[in-house]
Amino acid sequence: MASVNYADEAGLTKANPWDGADSDGVLAAALRASTLQELGGAPHVSCCPTGTLEFAGGSSEACRGAVEATVAALATAMSTRPPRFLVLYGSLRAASYSRLLALEAARQLAKYGAAARVFDPAGLPLFSQDAGGDDAKVLELRALVRWCEGMVWCSPEVHGTFSAVFKNQVDWMPLSEGAVRPTQGKTLAVMQVEGGSQSFNTVCALRVLGRWMRCVVVPNQASIPRCHAEFAGGALKPGPARDRVVDVVDELFKFTLLVRDQSPYLAARYSEVAAAVRRHLDDTAAPLDPAALGALFAAGAEDARGVVVLDVRSEKERAEHVGGEPVDGSVHAPLNVDGQPQSAHETLADEFRAKLEDAGVRLGDLEPATATFVAHCAHPSVAEALAPAPAAILRRFGFRAHNGGHADNVRDGLAAAVSM
Repeated sequence: MASVNYADEAGLTKANPWDGADSDGVLAAALRASTLQELGGAPHVSCCPTGTLEFAGGSSEACRGAVEATVAALATAMSTRPPRFLVLYGSLRAASYSRLLALEAARQLAKYGAAARVFDPAGLPLFSQDAGGDDAKVLELRALVRWCEGMVWCSPEVHGTFSAVFKNQVDWMPLSEGAVRPTQGKTLAVMQVEGGSQSFNTVCALRVLGRWMRCVVVPNQASIPRCHAEFAGGALKPGPARDRVVDVVDELFKFTLLVRDQSPYLAARYSEVAAAVRRHLDDTAAPLDPAALGALFAAGAEDARGVVVLDVRSEKERAEHVGGEPVDGSVHAPLNVDGQPQSAHETLADEFRAKLEDAGVRLGDLEPATATFVAHCAHPSVAEALAPAPAAILRRFGFRAHNGGHADNVRDGLAAAVSM
């Protein structure tokens, strides 16, 4: 009976298209054509990573490619103020070596000119979903998490992993507070102490935990075996263990200066941006009725902030008064780009920002907490399809924005405000 080479039949032993790649993975032209170019581009991916155009301040036409656009988005100047660090440790013992290690790290950060605060876990209640989170120690911890730009986590190794005391502190850190993720994008260094021979179980577990909290965990780490022999007078003795801690602190300090001003861009996620866009569109889908608009305009008049009315109709629609004559004092910022309907070209956020700039509305000069917009389109038949788009874009930028329906609906709202 003839033997069967199943590897040959499966094609595992045959030459594959990647055999011609050089040390950098560069393929010959013929191989590139057969293995990559025929696949085409992913239809849901633009030329740039998530949020690049928004953070770079450019337009879609100015996107020269993912590398150039991303470098432009990362060109935010690094601030020179002292970085802020929160240091946590994982033991309630009076003679806690993880506490001594935390204090050592904090002292080293202070020598770099950083502001470092060490949180004392004593008195922190056991985490519970049913607890209200209004305990003084919980409030202190959460305030420090919001305050810091980087963290150091030090834990003793207990049964092969971090201690319950340490985990309890992280459990009290919320993954989100409204639209803010307190730990996302913050830098993190991990360290452990153990009474016996060296282990890396705890720092590896801390890395997993830090990634779950969406921190930027620096590559270096410190594990101090036989920790009782490494400290004298409350400080680390000179030697390899202290040198490694200095390495970690040095790396954390530099990574924090590099990352902290870029964190909003680096932490932007496609899935979250897309979900936010859908949510804003849903929230602004229905036009406000005249009574609700009237209350909005009346409130704006009372606090002198006013409400900016955006007329997003095309030039032709506005000139022909489709949907009503222009509202007095409204700002004309056509939503469509180059006269193309949304079915042909869906207006991007940066493109609508440019439209507003052309109309004299500079979003960068406005405070999101005080500026309010009402966008309206041509007539009732498209009010629910078109007007939500500019309102949703403005909400994405952090402003209060509403769907005003059509011009006559806005006018009725203004009339209702007068009678209030």
